[in-house]
Formats: sequence, C-alpha cells, structure tokens
Amino acid sequence: MRRKIIEFWHKKVSIASKNAIVGYMFVLPWIIGFIALVLYPFGRIIYFSFNNVSLYQTTYTYTWVGWANFERILMQDIDFVIEVQNFVVRVLLFTPVIVTLAIVLAILLNQNFKGKGFFRMIFFLPIIILNGELLNTISSYGGMDIDLNRLVIDIITTLIPLGAVNIFISIFELIIEVLWYTGVPVLIFLAMLQKIDRSLYEAAQMDGANAWSIFWKITLPSIYPAVSVSIVFIVVFLANFDGNPINALILASKNDGARRDGYASAMAIIYTIIQLIVITFLFLLTRDRQSREGAKA
Repeated sequence: MRRKIIEFWHKKVSIASKNAIVGYMFVLPWIIGFIALVLYPFGRIIYFSFNNVSLYQTTYTYTWVGWANFERILMQDIDFVIEVQNFVVRVLLFTPVIVTLAIVLAILLNQNFKGKGFFRMIFFLPIIILNGELLNTISSYGGMDIDLNRLVIDIITTLIPLGAVNIFISIFELIIEVLWYTGVPVLIFLAMLQKIDRSLYEAAQMDGANAWSIFWKITLPSIYPAVSVSIVFIVVFLANFDGNPINALILASKNDGARRDGYASAMAIIYTIIQLIVITFLFLLTRDRQSREGAKA
C-alpha cells in the first residue's frame, strides 16, 4: 500500500500539485489555529449577541432575542455610545500626533551618538511591558500616575500663574501618555530607516540638498509605507489597552445579572466594527500615493 502511494505520488501527481500540497501542509497549522482560536470563538460571540445567555455552574442557557441587545445598547443604555464616541475622537486626535512623533524619534535614534542604546531601551520599554500582569502591578503601585509633590508644585507656580497649573499638569500627562504609545511605531520606522541605502543621502548631499529636502524627498517616501502599519497598531493598541473604559464596561456588563454574556458580546461586536471602520478610514486616508495610482489604473 505504501509503495503504491509513493508510485502514485511520483508518477501521477504533477509538480505544480506537489508544490501546492506542500504549501498547504505548511499553512495547515495556521489554518487550524485560526479556526480553533479565532473563527470559532468569534462565531460563538456572534451567536451570544443574539441571545440572552445565562450561565448556571458550567451550563449555558440561550434565549433568542434577535436584535434586542443591539437596540438596547444603541438606543437605551447610552453609556457605551458615549464611550465609543470618546474613543473615536481620541484615536483621530492621537494617531497623527503619535505617528509624527514616532517618525521624529526614529530619525533621532537612528543617528550615531553616545548613549544611543540606552535611549532606544527607554523608548522600547512599552514594547516589553505593554499590558498584562506587569503593567497591572505597576499601575496598582501608582506607576502610571503623575503625583507631583508640594515642592514641584511650588516651583511650577513661581513660573506660571496658579490658574494655569492644572492645565500645565494635564498637558504634561498627555505628553507622557503619547510618548508611551510611540514605542512600537518608533521600532517600525527605525527598521524602515535602516533599510534606506546610504548612497542616496550621499548623492543628495553632493547635489547640494539640505537636510529638510533630504527628509521630504528621500526619508519620508522611504518610510511612508510603514505609516499604515503603525496606524493599525495604534488603533488596536488604544482600543485594547487595559485603561480603556470600554473594555471595563464590557467586562462589567458580562458580570451584570441584568445584561450577562449576550449583552456583552453585542457590545464587543459593535466595538469591533467601530475599530474596523476607523482603521479603514485612516488606512485609506494615509495609504501610499503609488498604491492609489495603481488602483486607478
């Protein structure tokens, strides 16, 4: 039997079919993982969202309610809608600032100077921590909060009016938060910068181009394709960050006896759709000019 299979494989199966089978074998573990870990759970959440789900010990009870969970979320319980609006505004305001700052920091970290490794480590720290138990532990001990002592506040009040102290502190907190989100985008842009051929810079300098012209004509076009990748990461990171109130709202709804898993699943689906819409909008807004011209052609 084994011999017949081998003969059939060598004589009857074409090279193209062999390559296709080998390719599918390599992709098969990913397909299995996607179906088991992504597609099935997502399909179950969709089914939950159209039901009133009750859990007793380990047994789920489903009562079909159709679109009632979605109507309740969008029409009655407006707390979720308000938080989603705040999330969209936050993303649309934060994304261009984070991308711009990440490009500037990546260019600075790509230069040769003393202590470059130390500063890279500082900006890549969010990549190491991101979220999870380490971040929760840091946050529980006040690591994510800015608590200024009286001495610092006295120094600030001598430099700026007392009424502007709260504004100054809020701006400072916002800057720290934006810097926290730039970790991965800086890494992406830094990788793109290191792929640029140095001879392009040398030729431009020989032709008399200044640093500003080199940035707009060589550096930015070379790293611009990474903008879309950074936008996807930023939106997903802001959406799933532990401090996002929407995630806390979904978790609270799951544990609420008047809402439970079906209601929380509907909220999660709406939130996912909102994320996809925002990502698509920002992607189409910032995609490469060459891709646009190719699409038109």
